[in-house]
Amino acid sequence: MNNTPLRVEVVDDAALGTMTGKYYGADMLVGVRIDLVSQLATAQGGTATAVGSLYVQKTGNGYDVQVDSHASASAGNGSAPVSNNIATGGEQIHVDGIGQITQIAGDGNRMGNLTIVQLGSNPAAPSGFNGASSAQAQDGALQAQVSFVGGGVQLGLVAPGATIGQQVTPGASGRITQIGQIAGDGFTASNALHLQMMTSALPASAVQQLGIQQALSAVSGLRH
Repeated sequence: MNNTPLRVEVVDDAALGTMTGKYYGADMLVGVRIDLVSQLATAQGGTATAVGSLYVQKTGNGYDVQVDSHASASAGNGSAPVSNNIATGGEQIHVDGIGQITQIAGDGNRMGNLTIVQLGSNPAAPSGFNGASSAQAQDGALQAQVSFVGGGVQLGLVAPGATIGQQVTPGASGRITQIGQIAGDGFTASNALHLQMMTSALPASAVQQLGIQQALSAVSGLRH
């Protein structure tokens, strides 16, 4: 009996990323919705908000992709007093998966990062999406912006003494990062992200077809 030599074929991550539903019991990703909200309020009554949503739903041989983005900024009663505090370095931290970073150097500040991930749920259908892939607003020194870039999304809020933001990076090294850096006093800020992913099990007909193919492959390997 002759044994067939073992052969190995190297497949890169890009190719693997396109392979779904190739084995028994596999789940196929058929829908995704990401909602992000970043908010900032100053002790002087200033506010800044950035909101971004991305909806992707498989439809036949293609995908329904919709986006929504809003930004607003109001300086309030005036600029925050100059502070000598420093909150830096967190933006250089690289975290695989979900990273939540908070740096606070001041008094009377409040900061929160929240991420909710749901798997198997049916993403809520978009309602009132404006189709804008970016938005920005500025009033005095307060700035708010949101942009969809390279398949991902970035939200950022900037005020004297505070930088708040979120970033979703797609691809093989995909990750979610939420960061809050506050070096002043009396800030209230938050980042919130809600990720919904809907999967569909491999259909029974596909499982049966795969089983038949495997059986025929086994038969073809028998010696006559």
